[in-house]
Amino acid sequence: MLDKFFKTIEKITPKKWRWVLNHDGFRRYFANTGWMFFGQMFSLLVSFFIGAWLARYLGPENYGVLNYAVAFVGLFGFIATLGVDGILTRELVKYPEKRDELLGTAFRLKLIGGTIAMILCVSSAFIFKTTPLIKLLIILFSFTFILQSVNVISLYFQAGVKAKNNVKAQLFATLISSILKVAVILLDKGVIWIMVVYVLDSVWQGTGFINAYKKIGLKLKTWKFNIDLGFKILKNSWPLMLAAAASFIYAKIDQVMIGFLMGNYEVGLYAAAVKLVEIWYFIPSIICTSLFPAIINAKKTSGDLYRRRLRNLYVLMFAISSLMAVIITFLAKPIVIILFGEGYLGSVNILRIYIWSSIGLFLSSAVGQYLMSENLVKTIFGLNFIAMTVNVVLNIIFIKTFGLSGAAWATFISYAVLPIAVLGGGKIWKKVG
Repeated sequence: MLDKFFKTIEKITPKKWRWVLNHDGFRRYFANTGWMFFGQMFSLLVSFFIGAWLARYLGPENYGVLNYAVAFVGLFGFIATLGVDGILTRELVKYPEKRDELLGTAFRLKLIGGTIAMILCVSSAFIFKTTPLIKLLIILFSFTFILQSVNVISLYFQAGVKAKNNVKAQLFATLISSILKVAVILLDKGVIWIMVVYVLDSVWQGTGFINAYKKIGLKLKTWKFNIDLGFKILKNSWPLMLAAAASFIYAKIDQVMIGFLMGNYEVGLYAAAVKLVEIWYFIPSIICTSLFPAIINAKKTSGDLYRRRLRNLYVLMFAISSLMAVIITFLAKPIVIILFGEGYLGSVNILRIYIWSSIGLFLSSAVGQYLMSENLVKTIFGLNFIAMTVNVVLNIIFIKTFGLSGAAWATFISYAVLPIAVLGGGKIWKKVG
């Protein structure tokens, strides 16, 4: 099927570019990206439309309660990951023969990190003044920290350019989750059962990863934990963990602060606009995740090829995000009304501002590939910490002054910090220009 596709494209492609289509590496990465794109598109579209139905069902108040709990738990996510994902992917690309040792060690580290994150998250829920319902939702959702440890398998598939296996696991989880969410809505079970379904999402996805891993003849029981390797990974990953902390905070702190300063109803309106933007975040994630092995390999073989691939990645990210922002700005009102209903009209102006933050996020994803390939993990942390600080300070000022629109402006400005600091400073352009 893929061969037929390339033959069709080849007919309409100028002769001087046809060698690209016939290059084994290009076909491999194109197929990998295609599988990831298909999987993410299907999962996100299904989840998004059911999520919109869910928002209508719950109404802004309860939808705000749900998203506040999710955002609160998300603030502790960096502890669960320990920043090992990027390091693990890089090491699996470089040393595929160490698969069992790398996966076994990373799994144990994430299991420990997830347990610590859950304990801290639940403890914080009781320290801060939250309602009994929100406390319960936070406790339930914090279980995902432990359940997601098995997702290290997906990093193995990414490193091996085998996205097809990840997509199958993702589709399996999406279908089961969607059926359960529809059942909860139709049976009118309320927000607690919705959160239970959210937690079970991690179970279905983990099951899919394990089955895919076993189907290619590999076994979990061959995983080995190497304490020396664990310390080595943590030594390299701690800046990434802190960078993830900054990233999680400036991605979720706005909803938490809106909940504290305004209320759950306002969180619901804001969350609806955020969901309409976040549905597109799979694009930089897919492109960067799929091309990261190619960038690493290019760095090892050819400096010119490495620089050219980086430059093309930045241009592609900017073009896609800008076009998306223009279109959604003009169509914001009908999109909100059609998907969420008249009750969420307050989300329109938020959406028109928030969508422009996607340019900064898309470029940040691309810049992150460069920083990871150069092993500039401390730089990643430093820039993310600055962005987080800017976001928190601006949210405190802007929410009190401008309300929900202020939170959206704070996100827009903070998301631009990383690409402006690196690209605007000329650091990357001097290397790739």
